[in-house]
Amino acid sequence: MKKSLKANKIKPYKIIMIALFALFLAAMPILTLIFNPPEPKPFSENENRYLSAFPKLSFESYKDEKFMEGFDEWLSDRFYGREEWIAIKNTADKLLGKTENNGVFVNNNMMMQIWKGYDGEIYSKNLNAVNNFVKNNPQAPCYFMLAPNAQEIYGENVPSFAEVDSQKNFIDKLYSDLNESIKTIDIYSALNENKDSYIYYRTDHHWTSYGAFLAYRAAADELGYTASVYDDFNIEQASDSFRGTLFSKTLDSSITPDVIDYYTLKENEPQVKVSVFKDYDTKSGRVNYDEYDSLYFREFLDVKDKYSSFLGQNSPLVTIENPNAKTHRSLLVIKDSYAHCLVPFLSKEYQKVTMIDLRYINTDFRTMTPIEDYDQMLFVYNVITFSEDESNLLKLNMCK
Repeated sequence: MKKSLKANKIKPYKIIMIALFALFLAAMPILTLIFNPPEPKPFSENENRYLSAFPKLSFESYKDEKFMEGFDEWLSDRFYGREEWIAIKNTADKLLGKTENNGVFVNNNMMMQIWKGYDGEIYSKNLNAVNNFVKNNPQAPCYFMLAPNAQEIYGENVPSFAEVDSQKNFIDKLYSDLNESIKTIDIYSALNENKDSYIYYRTDHHWTSYGAFLAYRAAADELGYTASVYDDFNIEQASDSFRGTLFSKTLDSSITPDVIDYYTLKENEPQVKVSVFKDYDTKSGRVNYDEYDSLYFREFLDVKDKYSSFLGQNSPLVTIENPNAKTHRSLLVIKDSYAHCLVPFLSKEYQKVTMIDLRYINTDFRTMTPIEDYDQMLFVYNVITFSEDESNLLKLNMCK
């Protein structure tokens, strides 16, 4: 009997470990409150998003458990040493040979956003929204540019056991399913042919300036302009310390930071006016803008979100005017953020280019910028955004 009791007795060092772990769990909220006190709208520069705000305590919120739910969200976003713990975990996973991390493949000094395929229902809804929009708005010829992401072009960096789908097949399917009046633009070929060049960022999900330059060249015949060649440009290395959205997901500092380049024509670089949406008066239908005189917002080079130096952060409406363009034509671009790196090239060919971002518009955008004001319309999306967007492309249905 004595033997059995001795065998079941918890050893002292285990008691100490349990006590230390319990102390750690109890101390974490206290440390968080001390070092990360509640803020009205806490912003994470590293993750480029607003974090969960500290919940308001009231008898009602305590009773229906909303306070505790909000507190859990706040603590998850703000707990003391959060980024350091994430970095340690991700480093440990990497040492164990794990190549997939928080939706990102990390291999061969490169990060790639993972795309495993598409949802047929989302695809059909987005396809129908685009087709119906173009059918109901024939005022300007419409074009579609769908970009693959780095995973597709650099498939050799994807683990052999990974269950991923072909973005090339997805692009071909969409192009064949689009309304026959929509002209499609093949940029896959140009990107794939230049895969040995620096066409995608290592730590961000966007293409580089050179990748966007290749898309600008590939679109020339369809859109009807004579594109400038590479040697026509001066190329300024604006930053060599860019760590983008994929770095924010992995916090893997072993990957080489990215370079951001600005392309300007050696001769006749246009003097542009850039108008960025400020607010919209629904009664008068008037849009108010902040105005700038450059395609490149250099103040973003001093913060983490350096990609926003291309025409600023995502905005409902941005218009670039170039009075010295080669033609008097105008272009309406319905887009995701891939367009921000592309439009500086297109702005050299058009007198006016307007970018519409449906993520930030909840009305019929034609009340702000009528389609009849434009000679052409161009959709610019990457595969992941188009295939996973469950709501924003459906806003096209407002434009009946």
